[in-house]
Amino acid sequence: MSSVPSFPEFFAACHRGRSPFPWQRRLAERVVAGVWPEAVAIPTGLGKTACIDIAVWALAAQATKARIERKAATRIWYVVNRRLLVDVAFEHGKKLARWLADPERLREDWPDASGRHVEALALVGEALRGIAAFGREGVPLHVARLRGAAELGVRAPDPSQPSLIFATVPMFASRWLFRGYGTSVSMRPVDAALAGIDSLVLLDEAHLARPLVRLRRQVEECDPGQPGLLLPEPRRYPRFVSLTATGEPVEDTFGLSEEDLAHPVVTRRLEASKPTTLVPSSTKDLVADLADAAISVLGRSQQPTSCVVFVNTPRRAREVYGRIQRDLARRELNVSMLLLTGRMREREAARVRNTLLDPTRGCPSGRDRARARQEHLLVVATQTLEVGADLDFDHLVTESAGVRALVQRLGRLNRLGDAEAATATIVHAQDAESWPVYGDEPSVVWKRLSDVEGDLDLGPGGVTEVLGEPSDAPPPAGELLRCHLWDWAKTSRQRAPLADPELFFSGFDDDVARVSVVWRAYVPHSGDQLLPTLSGDEAIEIPIGEVRKVLGERNTDTVTRLGPDRVSVEAVPVSRLHPGDQVILPVSFGGYDRFGWNPEATDRVADLSMLRFGLVLTEPVCEALFSPQDAAELSDSLEWFRVEGFPDEELEDIEAKRSEALIRLADAIANSSPPDSWSEAERTEWREWRDALVTRIAGNGLKAVEQVGSVFAVTVRLARTRQPRIVADVLDALSFTDDPQSLDGHHELVSSTARRIAERLSFPTQVIDPVARAGALHDLGKLDPRFQRWLDPAGESDVPRAKSSTARASLEATRIRSGWPRGGRHELLSARLVAAATGRHDMDADLIIHLVGSHHGHGRPDFKVVDDPYPTPIRADVSGVEVQVDGAVSVPDWTQPARFRKLCETYGYWGLALLESVVRQADHLASGAGGVV
Repeated sequence: MSSVPSFPEFFAACHRGRSPFPWQRRLAERVVAGVWPEAVAIPTGLGKTACIDIAVWALAAQATKARIERKAATRIWYVVNRRLLVDVAFEHGKKLARWLADPERLREDWPDASGRHVEALALVGEALRGIAAFGREGVPLHVARLRGAAELGVRAPDPSQPSLIFATVPMFASRWLFRGYGTSVSMRPVDAALAGIDSLVLLDEAHLARPLVRLRRQVEECDPGQPGLLLPEPRRYPRFVSLTATGEPVEDTFGLSEEDLAHPVVTRRLEASKPTTLVPSSTKDLVADLADAAISVLGRSQQPTSCVVFVNTPRRAREVYGRIQRDLARRELNVSMLLLTGRMREREAARVRNTLLDPTRGCPSGRDRARARQEHLLVVATQTLEVGADLDFDHLVTESAGVRALVQRLGRLNRLGDAEAATATIVHAQDAESWPVYGDEPSVVWKRLSDVEGDLDLGPGGVTEVLGEPSDAPPPAGELLRCHLWDWAKTSRQRAPLADPELFFSGFDDDVARVSVVWRAYVPHSGDQLLPTLSGDEAIEIPIGEVRKVLGERNTDTVTRLGPDRVSVEAVPVSRLHPGDQVILPVSFGGYDRFGWNPEATDRVADLSMLRFGLVLTEPVCEALFSPQDAAELSDSLEWFRVEGFPDEELEDIEAKRSEALIRLADAIANSSPPDSWSEAERTEWREWRDALVTRIAGNGLKAVEQVGSVFAVTVRLARTRQPRIVADVLDALSFTDDPQSLDGHHELVSSTARRIAERLSFPTQVIDPVARAGALHDLGKLDPRFQRWLDPAGESDVPRAKSSTARASLEATRIRSGWPRGGRHELLSARLVAAATGRHDMDADLIIHLVGSHHGHGRPDFKVVDDPYPTPIRADVSGVEVQVDGAVSVPDWTQPARFRKLCETYGYWGLALLESVVRQADHLASGAGGVV
């Protein structure tokens, strides 16, 4: 393979021919030769997000090294505590993945790309393919986003796959600590391994996540094992790199050099002028004064311009937005207004983001300022826009805040130093004693600013000197003890943990402890399946205290949340909501408008999930979809789609009644229309969905309707929609696929797959062999005669099966006939057989038994048992040893907890989780279930 191109060549290919800044080139040279610094302290506007490109390039550049010598982590996490920034960075990541997979596609985004640029991407992509166990058959770089709910394709197909994951702090940290938000209980160990070992964590704007920065050292001290038995330094633990211009001072900090300061572009940006006006105000007049300052800026401008108004809370943002709207109605100004609070679903947030980044209507950095605007742009925003966003406004108005916040907000003004008349205005409520988030620091900052003699200019070159050192304290957070980590690692123990992990990585402030909220027309009863599964595109994250307050004000005592299996829902008292929960509200609840979360809104909320699923045939769904008159007329038709409860005399003609009802429903769907507030692109998507539904019903009649749980639905799959494969442990669903497999063939495939992954990860031989043996034995428990009858009800196979093609609709009936106990764990029997064959308790035997028993997420530290009144003996050949054991799945394995503890003390919590992940994801790949969530 040809050598990987130099970093400047790779950077130029990714950034339309531009050369990297000197600091970016120097950092790339340092990283590829050694390890990352602890902090990258680069002023805002000088390209810190290029660290993503550096990390990807450095991993590719080390691909040809002996695997034991590779220092670059397999997984790169870009973590920032602002959901909007996750979305913006994710867009770059998707482009990068697309170019690396097919370099010629670079020309689609950049027609002037040369052959040299395309070749640079091709070489990096080929190097990344060489790292993954199955990379040459797949994509070079797995790119995913985590920000609030189950998403298809989030998890890399195996631990050796080079990956780039964009996540908010709770989504990363909860996975790291074995309590992954949006993850099923059984998959928590896998997600912990993918976050907590062999990972580089680029923590952007680290000043927003200081408890997480502090936590990393505590975690390493509390891990009882030695992950170095598996991976070389520095891949044994996550390598955290703080990216911020306003972070805490640390010893190993990478910053600008004299060469950078002499660079003409860097000089222009650091010397950008930001003349600032101070406006004293009061708590009572603050909203009016912020609005007046913004309108005055627009009124003084001879040409259409752009202005951002920063406020400190979402409630005040709405107040300022409303005040400006009312005042503008009396002025002859042509103004386009946006409100951005960070509490928006992806559909609405994408609309705002696209406007902001549009070179004509928005204000992206690097736009052609000579191109005249058609109208003023005024954006009212909270902290969600103050960090990371590559936007460049002509004017800024801000409520007073802390030092770090003001520096970041000013970074959105005249960002590149090419605005001719940029202005900043700071409005301060002098009678306020404390500010949300910032405490009393704004008063200290205001005094420093007021003491400046002469003109005040807060350009990057002198802003730190004028504002002084930050005096804000990090939020109080929990002190991690060994017992906490041990408790979280016991993922199969179904009880509340000793402490919530959020207390340690976010702190005790209710504003940072959040739940995800979605709106659905169909909210199932407790215990029923949610249709379809949750998607991050429909979720928003809200402080848990605020959600409890709003529910209380609406006299709502209980709320529906997604259950631990990520498939069904459960109704719980509002007081029992926990950080990371995923709450499902009915669309009739309101609480949302076109600018996001609004507790005062009472209008029905659009259910976005229907567009990727179809239609659940229930009255609330029709009320959400159709006009009140149409919905009322269809209510009688929907009665025929109850699952049960019909009188005997109606059973004979129920099919005819359902056919008639379906025709009426199809007519109503054909005449429906999307919400008026949707964009044309969204309306087009709606029409495609509507037409697909009508076509499916017309072409299939009642065959288009399927029973899903306790309801009927008409499902559609548009070409661009994909669904996560959610697996409920109780169904043992990985055993039921479209492709029947023999047990021996499946064992051989999983064993070879696990071995290949372990080798690519550079595990030592003494570990690779037990991993491969575990793969070769993991499904032995399926030899139970009852389980075989379940897999092969007709007795058609001459050899034991591992997989069955039995239709999912028949699973329960065939299970009952087979005699297999509901919820029985076949892996408990697998571990029992392996233990009987080894007859010894050395480390290899313990590791093999554990990996066999834990391959569905149980055995950490114990296995689930169920009533089993009629067990049968099981016989098996275990690596040449004939054994027979009791097949009762009601008998616990009393040796497993001690075995689990011993292995944790040997390999560490994340080392053992990584070993499990190798076997489990090898099983998923061999079962054709790589997208399992």
